[in-house]
Amino acid sequence: MNKIKIFLNPIEGREKYINSIASQGYRLVKSGSILHEFEKTDSDYKYAVQYIGYMTNKERKEYSEFLNNMNFKVFSAPLNIGKISFGNVKLRPYNYPKSMIATSPGMINNEILIIESSEGKEIPIFTDSSSKYEYLKRRKLPYYYLLVVSILLIGLGIVNILDNKSIILGSILLIIAITGICRFNYISE
Repeated sequence: MNKIKIFLNPIEGREKYINSIASQGYRLVKSGSILHEFEKTDSDYKYAVQYIGYMTNKERKEYSEFLNNMNFKVFSAPLNIGKISFGNVKLRPYNYPKSMIATSPGMINNEILIIESSEGKEIPIFTDSSSKYEYLKRRKLPYYYLLVVSILLIGLGIVNILDNKSIILGSILLIIAITGICRFNYISE
């Protein structure tokens, strides 16, 4: 069974969606940016979704292998919708000091890790509250980066270095950045 789903919240929303389909007796076979393939099963499966875009490709492979050795099945999924890339390079300055440059093949289109557990086995994503705090802090970094860019656009528009459209764009990006930061502050509480 193939299902199409677009996520406004690609991590928590995807986890909730996949687990709701799994509770109806289906197992994830493949996950993409919007297309998900499931198969009917008699077993009980649970899923955890984790953002790993801050990792290097080597770290991603080692982490996936570690989970596979613990008898968890893992799937990679892209964070972006409609991004097909071969031989691409992407700058991720908010991932400093590691994985500042993402490449394809590599970490582009592999930013999300879906972990499958069977028979009620606990999925070991966060072992304590400090590891969850560090994870959420990493996920907030792109919004802080967006906040700086939006303020820069507004400031350059005000002093007439850029045209007035930069003020509008900066204001929209500022709202998105503040909303994202507030959402992660709510999740971390």
